[in-house]
Amino acid sequence: MVNDRENRKNQILNAAFEVFVKKGYSKTTMDDIVLASKLSKGALYHYYGSKKELFLSLIDHWETFTFKDFYDKKSQDKKASDILRFFGENVIKTLNEKKHAYIAEIEFRAMSNQDLEIKNRSKILYDKLLALFEKVISKGIKENEFKNINVRKTSIAFLAIFQGITWFVVTDEKAVSAEEYIRDSIELLISSISKQG
Repeated sequence: MVNDRENRKNQILNAAFEVFVKKGYSKTTMDDIVLASKLSKGALYHYYGSKKELFLSLIDHWETFTFKDFYDKKSQDKKASDILRFFGENVIKTLNEKKHAYIAEIEFRAMSNQDLEIKNRSKILYDKLLALFEKVISKGIKENEFKNINVRKTSIAFLAIFQGITWFVVTDEKAVSAEEYIRDSIELLISSISKQG
């Protein structure tokens, strides 16, 4: 059960998400986040001492906000290829319902080039995502669904597909939809690593 403290922190983080996406890190002020969160300045500073501390927390919040049900206990009963497809459907759902999550990811990347602490926190997030893909790819190899492939390289290839979604966020792509890109790219990669392919 989520307590009041967690509710307030989520209220602040969700508000910060929107503000950072609209204004970018450098132009965002704590006053902007106070206004968006509808909490007092004292409440904001009670949880976060600075804009940077809040931004760092937002990187962790991004993971749960964006991929809340990415890999659950039910997934263990599915084939690895179906789990990868499920990931793809979650990315599409997130893009359609929470597009600003991917805009925020672009801001995380940009800030990673300017700040070592943000870069390190972002690396922790990406390492967690890669570990998740490695777990699924290893499952596919173990269960004889996938060829005996390099797990790390294949995981990076799948993560790169999902990273490519930012293309659809920043461009006005007309020739291919984000849904087609995700689904077709996943199928192409699955067929190349499947023993049946």
